[in-house]
Amino acid sequence: MENHTTMKVSSLNCIDLANDDLNHSVVSLKQACLDCGFFYVINHGISEEFMDDVFEQSKKLFALPLEEKMKVLRNEKHRGYTPVLDELLDPKNQINGDHKEGYYIGIEVPKDDPHWDKPFYGPNPWPDADVLPGWRETMEKYHQEA
Repeated sequence: MENHTTMKVSSLNCIDLANDDLNHSVVSLKQACLDCGFFYVINHGISEEFMDDVFEQSKKLFALPLEEKMKVLRNEKHRGYTPVLDELLDPKNQINGDHKEGYYIGIEVPKDDPHWDKPFYGPNPWPDADVLPGWRETMEKYHQEA
């Protein structure tokens, strides 16, 4: 008797931002997040050359020793570095944290901004420029363009 394995395979949604129908793009994006949690975006307006720079800078950050990355550990505004196993994004089905590390940034606002005391507003922790030259500038530009 042959033994067969069945596997559910998800397709990866492709979101085309050149589409003039913003509502369609939003609906497609939401559906992609609900279906498999991933999507691929095309025609986003960010040059391939700059995307290569962003990925190179990202690789440099994650290649740093843990001690160096912990200097920019995620703050109370949910920005900065998160180590492997730090985030438990599906507590109903997980015992341990996720097998990924991340780095989160957002729009920086000064302390006198009315939103300063709200979650997700405030400063981004940045690696020292001596350790990662050009990293902050690249990520700020990417955040602005994306």
